[in-house]
Order: sequence, then structure tokens, then C-alpha cells
Amino acid sequence: MEFRPTISTIFHIDMDAFFAAVEKRDNPSLVGKPVIIGAQPGHRGVVSTADYEARKYGVHSAMPINEAYRRCPHGVYLRPRMSAYAEESAKIMKILHSFSPAVEQVSIDEAFVDMTGTEKLWGPAYQAARTMSQTIIDRTRLTASIGIAPNKFLAKLASDLQKPAGITHAPLSEHEIENWLAPMPVSRIWGVGRRMRQELAAYGIHTIGDLQKLKSELLEQRFGKHGLALFSLCRGRDSREVEEGGQVKSVSREHTFPQDSTNPEQWRRTLLTLASEVGRRARKRGVKGMTVVLTYRTPDFQRRSQRRTLPRPTDLSQDIFREALMLLNQIAPRVHALRLIGVGITNFTEVVQTDLFIPDQRSDPWRVSEKTMDSILARFGKSAILRAGELEDEGA
Repeated sequence: MEFRPTISTIFHIDMDAFFAAVEKRDNPSLVGKPVIIGAQPGHRGVVSTADYEARKYGVHSAMPINEAYRRCPHGVYLRPRMSAYAEESAKIMKILHSFSPAVEQVSIDEAFVDMTGTEKLWGPAYQAARTMSQTIIDRTRLTASIGIAPNKFLAKLASDLQKPAGITHAPLSEHEIENWLAPMPVSRIWGVGRRMRQELAAYGIHTIGDLQKLKSELLEQRFGKHGLALFSLCRGRDSREVEEGGQVKSVSREHTFPQDSTNPEQWRRTLLTLASEVGRRARKRGVKGMTVVLTYRTPDFQRRSQRRTLPRPTDLSQDIFREALMLLNQIAPRVHALRLIGVGITNFTEVVQTDLFIPDQRSDPWRVSEKTMDSILARFGKSAILRAGELEDEGA
């Protein structure tokens, strides 16, 4: 069975070394020099963005800043200017909306665009991508890499293959897609972080092609629902649509227990994991919530929720967990078992400016910690780091 090219045409637009590119555009004396955005050498903190010159010396995002300085002492180290980057991001998103109304911004420097059915306006997909790329250059003097594919997973993967300023069109037929994916490392698949990569390696699975040889039953048995997702993604299948328009009204995460849970400590650990993810997503989307919502389902399948309004908006996982735990403690005496638990934030305000990567004496230590964790997780996957409270005691 083959994909029909007319079903979906999805672009993934990823700005090239975005923060560093803005700095070099605004200060031409930086051109040709390794530029690293993040904490200053000699301080604690990590690299936010390393331009392509700096990457030649092994510097990359989420690297401890002092390790970056050891590798590239002659680099130019700059503090991030988030307001400037946010302003450029808004310009870029406006450009993307001029090509299609279906734009899903996933971070400050990347977005998906559903270009399905725009051929009469912009021509074939590759031609449209070239026009889009040139428009971004003309209006911002910045470059983007663009991936073109039948779905979001393949489009995002394609955009990373010819950086910087590249355009990559993924294959369209299922057979060609599988062959295209086969030699790539399994780490190219969404959700495969360091821990899962190690688990797969223990089974002799190092490439996507190795994964394609396994049956869905085996993957489900070993990895649960995520195993079924792996089965689909390693074949290039992804049914998620581009989520266009409107402001996000809430950020939430839920977990369904394999069996009804009567263990309050398990509820607490799960709540901490969910709150960590909600905070990370909120920070990525640039929103803060005034209201924390606890959702739960009891064994009789009744779904209920409790909420608390905060004195000030937050995007910190620690705040979200603290408030959700207070709600959980309120319901615990009258709830004997839970089938599902969830946490979310709503009633948003936008984050005007956030100093993401510069911990100093004036910084909120929780914000510094969580931004550092965000950078590590973005590079190495969700399994790269856990909060102490997410770990079970031995023998538990």
C-alpha cells in the first residue's frame, strides 16, 4: 500500500542555529567566529545554542558551559536576548501563515505547516518550500531548513538532514519510506532517548531497519503502548494532524494505571512525573498558568477534577506539583483506589521574557534547575534525567 501524495503535504520548518543567527545578523563582526549562546564561562549553566562554527569544536546545546569553553576557548560567549528572539519568531510565524492557515508552532524556532491543497497557489511542494525559504531570508536575513513529507514525524526528521538552509523531501511510498529510514539510528525516532536506546541495543537493535524486523506483539510486550508507537514510527506512519489556530487553553498530562492503584505513594510519584512534563511543555510553549487542575478517575469510571488558583502564574514543575499534591491530599481520605490521575494548568498568561540559561545569584534556583533539565531532555530524551521523587525504593 502506498501513500498518495495528495493526502497530506506537511512541512517542518526549523530555523538554523536561531539564537546565534540573530546575534550574527545584528552584529556582523561575529560572522566567521564561533558563537555560543548561554551562560558565561566560569559560571554554572549550559549552552543554549551553538552556531555551526562552534559545533566544529564539539560544542552543542545542553553542554555544560565550562566544557564548551574548554573545547572552544576562542569562541564568543553571549547571554541570550529572549525578547529579540521572540520578536523574530513572531515575524517568521507570520510568514508561514501567509503560505497556509494551518500552522502549528512547536517552539520559538520551529513549526509545522500543512501545505495540503496549496499547489495552485504555490506550486509543487519543493517549489513552495524554496519560495518559503527565500521569503524568510528576504524578510529576516535568517535561514531555515525545511522537511517535506506526508506526516509530521517524517517532515521533522527530513528537516534535520541537510542543515543549514537545506530542503529535504521524504519519499512518498511506504516501501520507499521504510528503505529510507532503515539505515538511520533508532535515536532518530521520537521518544527514543538514551535509556530506551540502551534497552534496544541489548536486543541487538541499533538502526530503524533493525526495529522494522520486529513484530508489533513483541514490541508491545516489551514496551507497552510505546512499543506500538515504535512499530508505526519505524515504518514512517504518523496520524497526528497539524494543530492549527487559536491559543492553547491548557497544558495537561494524564496516566492510566495498568491496574487500579491503592498506593498513595504511587499516586504521588506519578503526579510528580506528570507535573514535570506539564511544566516542561508550558515552558516550551511560552505560557504560564494561574490555575492548577488535578484530574482523577475512580474504579467506577467516574471522572472528577479539583482545582486551585494561584496568587501568580507559573510554569515551574515544582509549583505545579506542590499545588496538585495539596489537591491530592484533600481527596485521598475519601478515595480508596485510582484508575487514572492527571494534572494540568490553565488560565494562561504569556511569558514576555525569560532568561533561560543564565543562572546567577539573582535567579530563582528552581527556574535555573528546570531550564537546565529542559535543555538536557531536549537533547537526550525523556529518559536522560529523573527527579529523585520519581525513583522507586529498591524492592518497592
